[in-house]
Amino acid sequence: MTFRRFILLVAGSVFASQGVAAQQPVATERPSLVVNLVMGGIPYDFFTRYGHNLSEGGFRRLMEQGVVFTAARYDYMPTDRASSLATITTGTYPSVHGVVGERWYDVQTGEEVELIADPGATGFGCEYGLGCYSNLNLIAPALGDRLRAESPESRVVSIAADPVSAIVLAGLGTDAYWVNTATAGWTSSSRYMLYLPGWVESFNDQYKGNTYLADWFWALHLAPERYVNRRYARVPLPSGGRFLELPCVGAQSGAAGGGRYAPVVATPLASDLVADFAMQAVVHEALGRDDAPDILNVCFDAPRDIIARYGPESVEAEDMFYQLDRTLGALIGFIVSQVGEERVLFVLTSDHGSSASFDAVGPERERFNGVQFSAIVNSFLCARYEGDRWVTGYSNRRLYFDRREAFERGLSLDEVQRRASDFALQFRGIARVVPSCDLRGGAASDAYMQRLRNGYFPKRSGDLLVDLVPGRIEERAGVRSSAGSAYDYDTHVPLVMAGGGLPHARVEEPVDMASLPVTLARILGIQRPEAATAEALPVVE
Repeated sequence: MTFRRFILLVAGSVFASQGVAAQQPVATERPSLVVNLVMGGIPYDFFTRYGHNLSEGGFRRLMEQGVVFTAARYDYMPTDRASSLATITTGTYPSVHGVVGERWYDVQTGEEVELIADPGATGFGCEYGLGCYSNLNLIAPALGDRLRAESPESRVVSIAADPVSAIVLAGLGTDAYWVNTATAGWTSSSRYMLYLPGWVESFNDQYKGNTYLADWFWALHLAPERYVNRRYARVPLPSGGRFLELPCVGAQSGAAGGGRYAPVVATPLASDLVADFAMQAVVHEALGRDDAPDILNVCFDAPRDIIARYGPESVEAEDMFYQLDRTLGALIGFIVSQVGEERVLFVLTSDHGSSASFDAVGPERERFNGVQFSAIVNSFLCARYEGDRWVTGYSNRRLYFDRREAFERGLSLDEVQRRASDFALQFRGIARVVPSCDLRGGAASDAYMQRLRNGYFPKRSGDLLVDLVPGRIEERAGVRSSAGSAYDYDTHVPLVMAGGGLPHARVEEPVDMASLPVTLARILGIQRPEAATAEALPVVE
């Protein structure tokens, strides 16, 4: 059966004289395969800053053939990997889907909760409940869950080097694969399958005994004179040239679970591993081969880790982008050869952008110390209301209180939050501190408050939300730049839809990233994800 949908797109280029584009309805067939390509941590401006050095087959191919949305943004705060991935798969924000970060503190017990931790999961390399992951703490169904409910023959596969990315993209009931950093092999969880498929085991066997993973070194993809950036810390560069060496800011950050191969996750090699595995999944899962549409979610985590460690102004970040471009070109070409260009729809986006490095220009900007902040606010509350421990933890710009202290002393929690908020404003680097009592219910007073409310989930978001001044980041070992703010450098991301019969177009109008899965549901001819609150991009039946 052929399904036909009409999606209202901006066709052609923007008219320079008028600053607007011509609009017309464009017919597109329902794709046999939707490939969601998420570039972790890559901001929109990478494509304008480094676009002249891109190859023909990767990013440039999608942007020159597909629909480019130049004003796509996340409308919530704080931005982070897990929350954004949940947003672009559920069609709603943390206030509904409940993913407020990779970890939070239980507001009832004060205990830390890890989003993907699941001691009840077994097998596939995790022992005694350690390193076992699943979707146990996810709440809202994803686009893939809706597709599988309406089309049981459809396949939905999510792939990422990091388990957080794979699991959040997979939603509540589809398959997820990630890298076991102890072995460099691909793994999953007993929550998804009873055993790894034979093709996965065979793929993993190829890496046993191979030394190139451990011996791999970072070599520049292009000639040194072609790079825009000037700073480097790791790649070998000619001495006495125009490049500036960066000092070390801390130990190499590793992937979830640690392991011998954890450092590989923060190199371009990790993107190659992900692409290689995705190609195998297309073949062995027979994705896009029949009338039942399939979804392949692929998240490249390495860019996020590289940008955070070396900074967006680094040669490493720029070279990563060029190597990712080459890797993406190979993956796109392979999928098209297997499925057919008219039968596959590629979606290219990112989970968030990035701040500038704290040490991008001298003198170095002071960073915000969440541990110190927690201790000082705790001392204030103890002095004001008595007690020993009011603050149970700090995570993802949220401060958590032991609410039992307020209840047992007959205090108003709202009053405690407001007093702590007023006190916390004295800290350098803080732009605003919002108590959670101001985020519960009612209409937002402005767009900024609505963005904060979109990121607030009562059971997981704590008591104070901290927003730092523009450009300020939290102090973390081995990190030069990060996301987490409501500023444009964190919320503005690339969004491209290419293939499936779509023409080349450029859309300048603002786009809400939560609209993406709702739009894809319309194109696939299925109902929107159950928890979706966003509207689809204009579609006419």
